[in-house]
Amino acid sequence: MSITDIAAGRMMPRERAFGARRMPPPIGTPQPVIRIDWALAQAWLLWLKSWLLAQAQILALALKPRPREAWSREAAIRALLQSGFSATCVRIFAYLGALAVLAVSSAAVFRSAPVAAGIEPAPQAEWIDVAKPFPAFTLPMPELADSGYSYGMRRHAAGGGRRDIMSWGELQGDAPHLMVEIYRPGTESTRFDSAQSEIAAQTDGLVSAMAVKPAGSMDSKFGPVSLVEFTVKAEPLRQCLGFVRPFDQPRLQILGWYCSSGPELIERDLAACALDRLTLLAAGSDARVGELFARAELKRNFCGLRSPLFAATPKLGPSTALAPETKLRGRISAH
Repeated sequence: MSITDIAAGRMMPRERAFGARRMPPPIGTPQPVIRIDWALAQAWLLWLKSWLLAQAQILALALKPRPREAWSREAAIRALLQSGFSATCVRIFAYLGALAVLAVSSAAVFRSAPVAAGIEPAPQAEWIDVAKPFPAFTLPMPELADSGYSYGMRRHAAGGGRRDIMSWGELQGDAPHLMVEIYRPGTESTRFDSAQSEIAAQTDGLVSAMAVKPAGSMDSKFGPVSLVEFTVKAEPLRQCLGFVRPFDQPRLQILGWYCSSGPELIERDLAACALDRLTLLAAGSDARVGELFARAELKRNFCGLRSPLFAATPKLGPSTALAPETKLRGRISAH
């Protein structure tokens, strides 16, 4: 049987043997020779070529550009959609703008008056007054007992400096007025100013630095003290004598003034006695302050010796002690 017979469908009928085992051909039986029909193969190749060409034509037709009419139709549809979208967006933006204008107008019509804060926070003060301070210094001044005495202490909010202030009377009052301040600076100050500037700064603006005039100096147990003079415009007009004594080691400044009750000139005796009676009670953690006041006490001249009320109690010596043989007068008689 040849390939032509196979292609033509002429095949020999196959015997079916149900239940029987097919036996291999006996040995020595000649095998059939397969022969290729080249004419049939050439025909099959031609058919395959024609089929591929048909498929290529179908594909070419599928990929062939569409006519201009179709493209123009799609372009028109696209332009229509775009124009409609643009018009829609314009309308939406117009609606939103109208709503914004309406909202602003409503807010302007129904706007309430601004409400001011009921309590505004007070600015933080540079110096803070300490309530019920523990006195670190003492200064007995019985001459000014009628003026009233007060002891205050202030702390610097940022630097930690301390001011101990002892005062009698008021700067703008009509009674004699004395103020003594011991300033121990912290990090808020690096140096002390002139006596005129320091005195003017402590008057709370009542006296300018230009109105404070130098008045020489005087000796005290703390060494030489710079003096200044100024006038307080009060009723009545009063003259004041200021004194300033700064120290570098330790960093400390003793400052104050004494004001009379009238325009008369100030004597320096009361200011000198105030400095002489100034005494340290507690130095705190700075031992150098205690050493400074201890050295000053050795130079104290006891200005109150002119009055028996302020004089120190004299020590009894051999000339004032009673002798053993001194007889006491009296009517007591021995029995």
